[in-house]
Amino acid sequence: MIDLHTHSTASDGSLTPRQILDLARDTGIEAVALTDHDTIAGILEIKDIVHSYPLEFITGVEISCSPPPEFKSLGSIHMLGYGFSVYDCALNNALARAAEARGNRNPKIIERLNTLGFDITLDEVKHRFGARQPGRPHIAELLVEKGYVPDFRSAFDRYLGKNKPAYVDKFKISCKDAIRLILDAGGLPVLAHPGIIDFQHPHDLDTFVNMLVNDGLAGIEVYYSGHDSALRKHLSEIVHRKGLVATGGSDFHGSFNKGVDLGRGRGDLNVGISVFKTLNERLLDIQAIDRLDILEQNLGYQFQSRAFLSNALCHRSYLNENQKTCDTDNERLEFLGDAVLGLCVGHLLMESDPLKNEGDLSRLRSNLVSETGLAHIARKIDLGRFIKLGKGESLSGGRDKNSILSDTFEAVVAAVYLDAGFDRAQNMVNRLFKKPVQQVLASSNFIDYKSGLQEFTQEHFGKTPDYALAKEKGPDHDKTFEIALNLDMISTIGTGKTKKAAEQDAARKALAILNRNSI
Repeated sequence: MIDLHTHSTASDGSLTPRQILDLARDTGIEAVALTDHDTIAGILEIKDIVHSYPLEFITGVEISCSPPPEFKSLGSIHMLGYGFSVYDCALNNALARAAEARGNRNPKIIERLNTLGFDITLDEVKHRFGARQPGRPHIAELLVEKGYVPDFRSAFDRYLGKNKPAYVDKFKISCKDAIRLILDAGGLPVLAHPGIIDFQHPHDLDTFVNMLVNDGLAGIEVYYSGHDSALRKHLSEIVHRKGLVATGGSDFHGSFNKGVDLGRGRGDLNVGISVFKTLNERLLDIQAIDRLDILEQNLGYQFQSRAFLSNALCHRSYLNENQKTCDTDNERLEFLGDAVLGLCVGHLLMESDPLKNEGDLSRLRSNLVSETGLAHIARKIDLGRFIKLGKGESLSGGRDKNSILSDTFEAVVAAVYLDAGFDRAQNMVNRLFKKPVQQVLASSNFIDYKSGLQEFTQEHFGKTPDYALAKEKGPDHDKTFEIALNLDMISTIGTGKTKKAAEQDAARKALAILNRNSI
């Protein structure tokens, strides 16, 4: 038994990603996908521990989409994506926009509920459920707990459902764009629960699927608790006729969708492991397609000869298993790239801070070109997805190992150098290392503004400032935080890549105001 449709606290489920893994293990689930709404935060949370569970795991997401113009009356369509790279730049950027829109939507829902007379705040929702991305299910559950509605379903039927008093429409991308994003990320796009889409005519389902297939749709969620046997049969026929993949899952939300159990749905599901195996086979076909154009886009450089790039991506484990099709591994390029990269980063550091002495520059460069530092850059450009690895290395998580990522990145730098010379290599390094260089320079000149402000305000006002998270934006692996500082007559907003950095920025701005006012 498998379950390829589940939701965690990363979106609108009641269980954490790890609790879902625990439950899957304890109930004998053989394979599971975490498919949170418009986010992969839950996957990033468990990606380093999932290998310790006695089950198969596949990356997943459920993207909210607007239908094609011909079916605009359908409202929201959900597109499942499976097996994609969690570091794909375009997908992460799209999900970040969706998360930001969701963050803007929730306060509007709360505001409408307040207008209706309900005493409820977004902070309450976040605190009560610990959700990083609160949704309507969390709000509904709090309405039940506070006695405003008798049960979860009533909250939607009376207030939160579409066309109800507190409903606010959400951000959606087109089905076509969602399909393309998933495919370009190396994943397989699947139409979620078509049986609950409100088609006007019996033949509309077939017409709708045909349109999506033309856009690249690769599968349909055939096995779903809301699908009766007749619909499952019809969907299976479409899948067979169109050469698609059939998938299935419970749409598990924990206590937020009572009566739906992991793997079993409403008691009528039992999706076999063969479905998962077929899905994986199709994924291999998709991922076998050479998409080095995407890597070039991430690098910001288009090769004149891709032979250099192909060589840079060839790990020795792949060469050992494919000597007939691969002439050499990337270790010589790694050697050259180490030297080129050191020179490029050194030059960038000297340009960025003309006052740093030789010792400080050497220390900062060592930090930037360390295994950890280079692996971080490699993940930013989704390099791991494109590395050619042997089967054993690939199965053991080699695509996300710091050592392999950093070595391959050095080889890619050498490939650019050999393809177009030092200036082009320097330009690429400048673009990829601009933010990391700014960050290490800032940390090397670190001043603890927060402590300084606290001492000052305690002495002069007898109180300390309050800090609160105002906003977070950006993809899950590269967020920017905004922190609001409040102290009587002073309010500032600080930004940073971490909450602590944003607090320091807010404190710095507050101190500047105090100094200007000569307090």
